[in-house]
Amino acid sequence: MPLSASVVSPLASSPPPRPPGGWDGEQRRGARSRTYREFFDGPKPVGLGVERVMKHLDAPTPGVVTSVFADWKSIVGDVIAEHARPQRIANGVLVLEVDDPAWASEMEWLGEEIVRRISLAVDTEEITAVKVQLSRS
Repeated sequence: MPLSASVVSPLASSPPPRPPGGWDGEQRRGARSRTYREFFDGPKPVGLGVERVMKHLDAPTPGVVTSVFADWKSIVGDVIAEHARPQRIANGVLVLEVDDPAWASEMEWLGEEIVRRISLAVDTEEITAVKVQLSRS
């Protein structure tokens, strides 16, 4: 099927002209149009966007996640850290993976103490509970 002369590739065409009243249909008498620079304030730190997304997902702030995962051994001690590892934090619940059913019971029993230690070490109330799961390996 041959292309008609009236068919133009959307990529090759120029954008439609700006309507006299602007894109929103408003008449702006005496007002100058805004330039790109008036809308663009420059680059923003990536961390601001990450924190906004994390909050929207009911996840803790990046600082809390980093502190809990990086300082896990100093928060709970060597013996517990050897058998229980943080996996994720969602909706205020820290999910721990343990290597033995006996340690799963122990971590459930120590859940409130772990939350208290995290609150003191990280200075946050974002983690409110601990959930324990047994390692699959």
